[in-house]
Amino acid sequence: MGRTRLLVVLALAALTAAVTPVVARAIPTPEPNIAGTILPRPCTADPGNAYEGEQAAREGWQAPEYERYPGICQRLRFSFGPILVKPGQNDVLVQPITIEKPWYDGYVTRFKPDLVYEDGTVPPIEQVHLHHGTWLSVPTYGSGPFFAAGEEKTIAFFPRGYGMPVKATDQWALLYMVHSAIPQPKTVYITYDIDYVKKADAEKAGIKPVYPIWLDVESGGYPVFNTQRSFGDSAGTCTYPAEQCAAFDPWGKVRAAQGQPANRAGADFTLPAKGGQLGLVQNFTGGTLIGIGGHLHPGGLSNDIDVVRDGAAKRVYTSEATYWDHTDHTKPGGPPTSWDFSMTVTGLPRWGVHVRPGDKIRSNATYDTTHQSTYENMGIAIALLAPDNPDGTPTAPGVDPFTAPVDMSTDCVSGGLEAQPTPTLCDRGVLTHGHLHENDNYGGPDASATLTDKRSGQTSAVAIGGFLYTPGDLSMVSMTGLPTVKLGSSLTFGNVDTALDIFHTATSCKYPCTGATGTAFPLGNGATSSGRAVDFDSGQLGFGVPYITGAKNEAQWSLPVTAANGFQAGEVITYYCRIHPFMRGGFEVVQ
Repeated sequence: MGRTRLLVVLALAALTAAVTPVVARAIPTPEPNIAGTILPRPCTADPGNAYEGEQAAREGWQAPEYERYPGICQRLRFSFGPILVKPGQNDVLVQPITIEKPWYDGYVTRFKPDLVYEDGTVPPIEQVHLHHGTWLSVPTYGSGPFFAAGEEKTIAFFPRGYGMPVKATDQWALLYMVHSAIPQPKTVYITYDIDYVKKADAEKAGIKPVYPIWLDVESGGYPVFNTQRSFGDSAGTCTYPAEQCAAFDPWGKVRAAQGQPANRAGADFTLPAKGGQLGLVQNFTGGTLIGIGGHLHPGGLSNDIDVVRDGAAKRVYTSEATYWDHTDHTKPGGPPTSWDFSMTVTGLPRWGVHVRPGDKIRSNATYDTTHQSTYENMGIAIALLAPDNPDGTPTAPGVDPFTAPVDMSTDCVSGGLEAQPTPTLCDRGVLTHGHLHENDNYGGPDASATLTDKRSGQTSAVAIGGFLYTPGDLSMVSMTGLPTVKLGSSLTFGNVDTALDIFHTATSCKYPCTGATGTAFPLGNGATSSGRAVDFDSGQLGFGVPYITGAKNEAQWSLPVTAANGFQAGEVITYYCRIHPFMRGGFEVVQ
């Protein structure tokens, strides 16, 4: 379809929508305002989101709507799909987006992601969720991808007076991982709302350009690491990659901080030397970080961001995960065991950090090690850099992190950059949203349950297929009995669903590992029927692109059921599939 013809179709669609009652329908594509304003939508704070309203008030926007850039800002709804999610899907995919971005030059001033069904409803997270999504551009705007999201769905609102410049000729791509935890196929769309100001209007309004700095504790297309309960400090946390956090990595390999001692203080991103290039910034003379936010997985506590200069490190930001109370969703304080959390972000008007050419920005991610062992964790942060002028003068307010007074209070009681008479560096941030209803179902163990005394005979192998563990699937053991495994032998798990491109794991969980599946159950909190801790994880058995997917590229994995590995005769061991947590299995250890 030619561009002119497509614009006519869009205009007619918009006019039709204006006179037609709204009914449930598939997510529209392309966006009606993709090439200009046909159906005006103002850039307001989301109704009912007090956190976004508070941030807008801090920036000086007017209540009650808190409309940003009135009259010139458009909220554009884009959707990527349909994504046909196969049963149990857990693939990492990347596809080009040819029209799912504005067709005219402008500035992005807000970015909000989501995952929805065809009718626009949001799936429960324990069924289908956006494990992660990464938006990339050609050309690259800054140091890498310009936005990332997971099921915590942090909203990126750019500080007042700043935006990310986008050209009509730019191309966007999306690397995404939609995780289906159910055995039925589904159709979903990844949506992303963009607040956008036309270039000419932005320049008249004085909006200045900012560029993304991608900070990641790992590298590669699937940058993940493990954290296990037997690692970490006395406080029950482990910080990766500064500390060794597990006995092996997500692919079962041994490397630094994953089975071997840590060999670095963190993951460093080095800013260009003076006169160097940083994405679209051609002559780098320094800049000011005016915004930053982090991404973690369940069990994550914080992204820890330092600036390193001349060998000295200074903490500039701690992006914290706020887990919501399971009873009163308006309150924090829930355990760090589910996707029901929100990440803090920070930026102007109270936070800004000036950096120099050659400075390093160091990332670490801190995870809980008291509740469970967690696998395939992430620790990503994206900062917004306002580059200095060619003469080295800043284009945004900020402090020198090595000379400014530090305020580590949760609420930045000093006021940060607005503190008088001396601006301070506040290292904590604010939330962008509260509890999300797709997290309402936590699930949980059946505390009174026990497994059958019936035994089915000794085995040395478990076939994983059809979303069952055979023998030993807990959905069938009341009829078939639990299998037994001889102490000192090995139990081999084999994924027979590899032909269907379905991955499975065998991951220890607390006996009896029965109860409703939810966002916080089951967990990798392995314990035997006697209550002793036991941790094991097979990794994702299956085949895929190495280090782009989570697949180990192995169909089988053997568990040494030995005394040296923590097993004892007479105990029942239970396990589950991290990808499809309704799958549960078990066996008894015998002499």
